[in-house]
Amino acid sequence: MLRRPRSEWADATVMLGGGGARGLAHLGAVRAVGHSGMGIGRLVGVSMGALMAALIAAERDVERAESLAREFLVSDRYRTLQKTVLDAAIGTHGKDETNDRWLRRWRSVFWIQKAVSRAARSESLLPGTLLQAITEELLPDINIEDLRTPLHLVAVDLRNGERVSIDRGPLREAVQASMSIPGVFPSVEIDGRQLSDIGVYDAVPCDMAIEMMEGQGELIVVDVSPTESSNAACKTAIQSILRFQELAEARIRQHQLRLADIVVRPQVGSVAWFDFTNPDPLIQAGYDAASTALLRKT
Repeated sequence: MLRRPRSEWADATVMLGGGGARGLAHLGAVRAVGHSGMGIGRLVGVSMGALMAALIAAERDVERAESLAREFLVSDRYRTLQKTVLDAAIGTHGKDETNDRWLRRWRSVFWIQKAVSRAARSESLLPGTLLQAITEELLPDINIEDLRTPLHLVAVDLRNGERVSIDRGPLREAVQASMSIPGVFPSVEIDGRQLSDIGVYDAVPCDMAIEMMEGQGELIVVDVSPTESSNAACKTAIQSILRFQELAEARIRQHQLRLADIVVRPQVGSVAWFDFTNPDPLIQAGYDAASTALLRKT
């Protein structure tokens, strides 16, 4: 494909894909886009990418957005939220003081034997109040259309399977809908639609972004899917099931990424979606990957 000189580019559309905690890399990636001198005309967010895109659009200063995210993740407020959710899901196991202990408790939530039992009795493994509290902590109580940077948040309607782009209405509610992993968090009802996270199978829906762009500008996609797999050995039944899901999602992702003008692929390893204990390396990985990808396209 013949590339135009950067000076001739219109403001880019930047899509931030799904990936849980690995989505912290989006902050570094968007900072690198800004440092390149390229304008951002539109943000598109999926799952964790929806939260990061909303935070950046609301702050209009990605370094400020980084600071807010870091401060929240080390705050007593966040640790209290974690403890409340984990105690409700698996019971109290004493005072948590280390990151390793937090991670062990989070992993125990998804231990297959207990998870199946809980899933049979309730709508979701975790309460929606966790996402509600996070969005209330990080995002202003405004409508999406009030943001100066156009923002589209992508979810799926569980009733009919249609992908939905939310570009109007309450910002916090839309972010919660895009982040509500089916079965893990309850779906969010918006305008008669039962909305959930689409990122588990279509983490970077580039075709939707291209429709929004109407032929204007370039599409930059930040893909934070795992660069390593912890399930590749397939030593257990659950590892085999999870590996199959990874392979299926990877096939869809590869097809979608062919539609992008620039793909940013941070080296995020196999960080679990709930592991927010070490944000700085993830943010830096996003910055490094985006800087390299943008330099390559000049």
